[in-house]
Amino acid sequence: MATVKHRIEYWATRLGFGLANILSAKSANSFGKFLGTTFSRLLPKRKKIAIDNLRQAFKETKTDLEYNEIATQVFENIGQTFLELARFNKITHANLKEMVTCKDTSAFQKAQDEQKGAILVTSHFGNWELSAGWVVAMGYDIDVVAKVQTNPLVDDLITKLRTNLQIKVIPVKTSTLRSILKSLKNKRFVGIVADQHDPSGNLILDFFNRKASVAKGPASFAKKQNCPIIPMVMRRIAYNKYEVITSEGIYP
Repeated sequence: MATVKHRIEYWATRLGFGLANILSAKSANSFGKFLGTTFSRLLPKRKKIAIDNLRQAFKETKTDLEYNEIATQVFENIGQTFLELARFNKITHANLKEMVTCKDTSAFQKAQDEQKGAILVTSHFGNWELSAGWVVAMGYDIDVVAKVQTNPLVDDLITKLRTNLQIKVIPVKTSTLRSILKSLKNKRFVGIVADQHDPSGNLILDFFNRKASVAKGPASFAKKQNCPIIPMVMRRIAYNKYEVITSEGIYP
C-alpha cells in the first residue's frame, strides 16, 4: 500500500517527467547532463567510489583529472538516461531505427531462427533502458527483468513507460525464475542487466584483480533452455545517436 512518503515521491517524479516532456528532446538531453553533473557534486562519496573503481581498472594510465572527468561523465549519462526514460511516450520504433546503428545483428537472427529464445545480457552502460526498445523495433519479442522499486507508484509509472515501447517487464520477485523460463519456452528474448553485485555470494570471480560476486542466473537459464546468451550494450555516441555493440551468442 502506498504511504504518504510514496505519494510525495510519486508526484515529485511525475513533476520531473512532466518537465522532461515539456522540453524539446535536445533541451531535455542538456538538462539530463546538468542533473548528472549536479548530483556528481552532491554525492561526493558515490563519485569517489566511481573514481576508485576507475583507478583499479586503468591503474596509472590516466591522470587524476581524467579520472574525475570520466566519473563526471558517468553521472551525466545516468541523468541523460533518466530524462530519456521520462520521454519514452514520445519515442516510436521508427525513431529508434533512425537513432540506433548496429554493425551486426546476426546473433539475434540466429537465435530467432533456432526458436529457443535467448538471454540478452547487458550492463548499466550508455542507455540500457532504450536498448530493449530497439530490440523490439528490430522485430524481436523481449521481456526484461527489472528490479521492483520500493515505491509502488513510481514502479508502476516506470513500467508503463517501458510498455509504451512494447517491452514486457518481468519484476524481480519469487516468481521470477518461472516467468523467465516461460518466456524462453515461448521463444522470446529475455533481457537481464547483470553487472551489479550479487548479494547471495554464490559465485565469486576475479574482476580487475578483485573478487566480485557475480549473478549466475543468465548462465543457469541458458543451460536449462539450451539457448544462447547474447552480450550487448548500447553506446551513446552523441545527442540522439547510439550504437549497439554485440557479439556472437554464447552457447551452453
